[in-house]
Amino acid sequence: MDKEKILTPMNHREIDYTAQKLSGCDIPDAFSCAEILKWLDETGSRVFDDDLIMDYGTDCLRLYLMFEATPKANDAPFYESWQESALEGIYKFLARSRRLVLTAAYWDEQGGYCGQGGENSAEIQSMRTAIDETRRKIEKYISRGNELPNRHNIVSALMELQKTLQNKLKINEITSSLHKHAVEAAVPRSRETQNTCEMPRAGVNISPNTKNACNPNISANSDISCICQKYIMLMAQFAPNISKILWNEIKT
Repeated sequence: MDKEKILTPMNHREIDYTAQKLSGCDIPDAFSCAEILKWLDETGSRVFDDDLIMDYGTDCLRLYLMFEATPKANDAPFYESWQESALEGIYKFLARSRRLVLTAAYWDEQGGYCGQGGENSAEIQSMRTAIDETRRKIEKYISRGNELPNRHNIVSALMELQKTLQNKLKINEITSSLHKHAVEAAVPRSRETQNTCEMPRAGVNISPNTKNACNPNISANSDISCICQKYIMLMAQFAPNISKILWNEIKT
């Protein structure tokens, strides 16, 4: 995992383009929502304006259709039914989801989560519970029918889960540390101090420069990887492009 990707802002054009070229990304279905997916494809083909696709990407627009009142085919971008503030909010949610998975995967590769305990730790169990509860919520909303309140609640459930995982995995602390380290590394220093810049620990128990000091035979916490995979599986059918990219990142 390249830590530079974590600090790079999301570029949906690159995400959409790269996802179309990926092969072998077989993301398992978390549930069946064929009716909603068919509706998204049919509605999107009528209302996705080229300018909106260039500005936000198709993943963002798909989630917008689920979260807000559906725009009509003759609506101009940002007028009438289209709500720019909602588009911005969903785009930021996708960006946070991308950073969540990339940061957790990178920190896990460096052994940064090994101090959080094994599969029976309270933190791991709470994240598993949150994912399972979110899946059940989505299944419940899908069973109630393809109507705006149910679609809206699906996206809300994903947003709530993203916030929970972000807090549990200390994503903000870790990315702040990575950013600080990148800035410090870019500042010219004397030869004596050039190699002494160590990554701040961001509230976890070991330095990310040390491969799993807790257990030298294990380089990562498989529970963290499993949590990231399950999160992508929940996102995949509604935001397929970014999900394919993230799935490929953590599976290679």
